[in-house]
Amino acid sequence: MYWKYWNLPGVHRILSQPAERRVGHWYTANMGTAKPVQAGIGAPSFLVTALIYFLVTVPAVGQSMANGQEPGFLRFIPGDGEFAGELQAAVTTYRNEAGVEVDLVATVHLAEQAYYNGLNAYFTTRDAVLYELVAEENVRPDGSGRRGGTGVIGFLQTSMTNLLGLSYQLDVINYARSNFIHADLEPDELDALMAAKGETLFSAFLALVLMELDNLEQPGNAETDVLLELSLTDILRLFARPDRQEAFRYVLARSLAASEGSLAAITGRGTTILDDRNGAALEVLSEVLQNPQLQRISIYYGAAHMTGLEQGLAELGFTRAGRNWLTAWTSG
Repeated sequence: MYWKYWNLPGVHRILSQPAERRVGHWYTANMGTAKPVQAGIGAPSFLVTALIYFLVTVPAVGQSMANGQEPGFLRFIPGDGEFAGELQAAVTTYRNEAGVEVDLVATVHLAEQAYYNGLNAYFTTRDAVLYELVAEENVRPDGSGRRGGTGVIGFLQTSMTNLLGLSYQLDVINYARSNFIHADLEPDELDALMAAKGETLFSAFLALVLMELDNLEQPGNAETDVLLELSLTDILRLFARPDRQEAFRYVLARSLAASEGSLAAITGRGTTILDDRNGAALEVLSEVLQNPQLQRISIYYGAAHMTGLEQGLAELGFTRAGRNWLTAWTSG
């Protein structure tokens, strides 16, 4: 089991509140404060955002191309039909003065199998692939079948792959290759760091969700305005549509791409699930860079980590040299 952290001590503050206080508010377990949820806006927005964070498990760092701004590490390309478009993830190349090449491979943990097949082929061309996985170092899924989480997390992942018709990363990517190097925290390390900060996985993700809601509720963004207009009835109607798979792919892709900056804003604040794990990856990278035989290196991590990793690369003397976009999934 790769995520064994569905422990919910942080939820006690939420559930210990009287029912009349819980209704219409979301409580952050770390802050103990209430956030009003506007009727018809906050609740459905929370549902869409929670699907992203808890099921797709990629806090969003991206930007729709519709507003013409420079994208982050995810982007949405709209199509011509009602639910048509593509969610794309970046492979960004950096080089130092010695000519060593490091690719930041931003990923989403649910995607079309063709996306993961393409990554598997790409990884065979790299001298070293530093990978994200909170697990013991000897746990290496070989991409041969269903190896997702168990319990609640496993159920949610299975439900989401079925709803969207997508594949789960750990079922397809072959981590057993000799050039793959574990570059993440192990479970006991993550537990200890979170305990020292009074964090739980639930409280950390809830704080990210609430920050994302703040971002979505900022006025004047056409992309987020459309998402905020989704009522709970609208979402239920999507389930009833014969093309619900395409509809949900579209909604989730736009939600991811419309969330530019919300995770970048908290990079560097010492959160375990972002900063400490980024630090673990950069520490392994520093060790790998000592080997002159390793000239083409990839860091394969979730898109939410890319801003912090890019900052770390800059500190190590790397500058951006290029970028390619890979289609994670299409809709419509």
